[in-house]
Amino acid sequence: MAFRKRNVGLSRPELTSQSSAAPDPIPGLRPSPIDGRPTTSTGTPSLDGILAGHAGLALGSSLLLEESGTTDYAGMLLRLYAAEGVVQGHKVHVVGVGEHWGRELPGVVIGRESTDKEKRPGEDRMKIAWRYERLGEFGAGREGSRANRTPPASEAAANTLSSMEPPTFCHTFDLAKRLTFPVGSSINFIPIPATTPSPFVSILQSISDQLSSGPGTTIHRLVVPSLLSPALYPQTASQPSHVLQFLHGLRGLLRTYSTRLTAVLTLPLELYPRMSGLVRWMELLSDGVLELTPFPHLADTLSASGAATAQEERPQGMLKIHRLPVFHEKGGGGGGGGGLGDDLAFTASRRKFVIAKFSLPPVEGDQEGQAGALGAEVNQPQTSNTMADISVPEPFPISQIANRFLIFDVDAVTYARREYNITGVFVGTIAHMSQQNVFLGIPLELMPEEARLLVEQGHAYIVHDVDVHKNGFLEMSREDRLAFLQAMDKQGMDAALNNQKKAEERSEKALQRKGLARKVQENAARRASEALESSKSATPTEPDADTALFDSPPRPASPALSLASNALDPFFVTPTTSYPPLPTPPMSPTTPLPHVPRTYPLFAYLHSKGYFMTPGLRFGCNYTVYPGDPLRFHSHFLATGLDWDEEFDLLDIVGGGRLGTGVKKAYLIGGADSSTKALNDRGSGRRAEDGIRTFSIEWAGL
Repeated sequence: MAFRKRNVGLSRPELTSQSSAAPDPIPGLRPSPIDGRPTTSTGTPSLDGILAGHAGLALGSSLLLEESGTTDYAGMLLRLYAAEGVVQGHKVHVVGVGEHWGRELPGVVIGRESTDKEKRPGEDRMKIAWRYERLGEFGAGREGSRANRTPPASEAAANTLSSMEPPTFCHTFDLAKRLTFPVGSSINFIPIPATTPSPFVSILQSISDQLSSGPGTTIHRLVVPSLLSPALYPQTASQPSHVLQFLHGLRGLLRTYSTRLTAVLTLPLELYPRMSGLVRWMELLSDGVLELTPFPHLADTLSASGAATAQEERPQGMLKIHRLPVFHEKGGGGGGGGGLGDDLAFTASRRKFVIAKFSLPPVEGDQEGQAGALGAEVNQPQTSNTMADISVPEPFPISQIANRFLIFDVDAVTYARREYNITGVFVGTIAHMSQQNVFLGIPLELMPEEARLLVEQGHAYIVHDVDVHKNGFLEMSREDRLAFLQAMDKQGMDAALNNQKKAEERSEKALQRKGLARKVQENAARRASEALESSKSATPTEPDADTALFDSPPRPASPALSLASNALDPFFVTPTTSYPPLPTPPMSPTTPLPHVPRTYPLFAYLHSKGYFMTPGLRFGCNYTVYPGDPLRFHSHFLATGLDWDEEFDLLDIVGGGRLGTGVKKAYLIGGADSSTKALNDRGSGRRAEDGIRTFSIEWAGL
């Protein structure tokens, strides 16, 4: 009996006409896994995962995003929400901002591009001939990957089914790109009227007209950035009778058009804290409430501990869930991304916005956890939490050298920056590489305005460093000089020994990599025998002469180091400070105040408001004004100081306004009243920042 393969064709039953007659699904919608109600995506998959288990924002609901601080992470979520609506063909309504806001929406990542980016980091692919690229794949024949072959019937049927797959529910966006609007799509920008008592009446009327006049299958998205911000809304908008009535009306529209409308709003908690009754009422009138709390600059260690491995990005802050849109008795859970009982953190990078669970740092003693967290060493010292403990006795000295005001003490630099918003500019170079100007350090040069402000407030005093340094060393006793020279020699010898030790460690590692472990053992045995011989002839030594000068505890002499030091030349140490060896100079009451330019009243006024300021030469102004530490914040203003009765050219205002807007800042001018300035100069007791008026100019397209 012969076993012969029979050509048996397996055919798939044809699709019935009923399936072809089914209505087309609305793009961007899918049923909730809890109760089947239609949901839409917020543009952020991790945010969709925490919305009460609905895997998206249910239609007919609103979401209030609160953010503390001066950052704009909530604005990123708003742009992702609006961009998802534009791509899906939904009608997007934006309140209070202009078209420039719509031009900053993130761009969509193409499917092939996104998969390629995911494969590249871990891909180690060997380049081989094209005919062997598909070797081992199912269906790859002897002809290679470029052979022309006819797809079988089963593959054609699979392609037919893949073409019938539902559209993408949540797209992948790249925050570094800009969105290309599809043909026929647009954003409805709703202006805020400034003349009516309540600006919200016309906003609700505009949205209601769009819903009633549009087709019943169109999905509408309402975007309200920075609700009640003074930069967008008039002063009367923050009255409870106006804003609460607006939220009541918005909730009525959401319930009336429960299958066509969603809304996302942001609220700056820096202006309206949660402890106020107005904000609590606003939360009650919203279906979902989330709070974004960015990490402060002193919590860098805490933010670093939130990443489990070195490959993960550090979170920028915590996400608190105060309320979720619960529509069903099965709802209320957080889905896969976490829920009400989980600690959540958000990470905003140039490419994406991710919400994930936050984990505490490894317990002390857990060496594996500490080694895995961010690839850190097990015994790496944690110094970031001790910066707040640095205290400097006031007033501290500011050295005046060639009409420049310098601070040489690193503790004083840190203290002035943290306590008094004084940044200065680092101007110090490395002694052995004085030509490099990329990594500058101590000393810190202060602007005359910064030096005078510290002196006037009693935090510092001016020292003529050249005279004090010269007189101090001339009056120094012979014993103190010898102690200082011995201390410098000891520091140079310690540096030379440390350098020799590192060279020996590198040599041992190189020998071990080459398999010469025996050579390493011989070297270790030779050093041990030399140390043993030297210990027999070593005698106890007295403490060094620098003990009395620098108050350092005496250390026992090391025989091995003393033997090795005989064959080493010490490094030459260049002293960086005059105190020590000299004592801190006393404050002189006859030292005049630093001479400052006419813009000092504006500087003092902005400093009294809590701003940080740096020189504004690169922007053609006097000061670059930051709302916080320049290492963490983007500057808000380009400030120029003028006299009270000074005439200025209108072209300067236009140029400053356009330049400031081009670099995402506002151009600010200000000056002091001449009468107030005269009274202050005569010592009337009035502060330098009294009588200051400032105006900010921002260029807007008309």
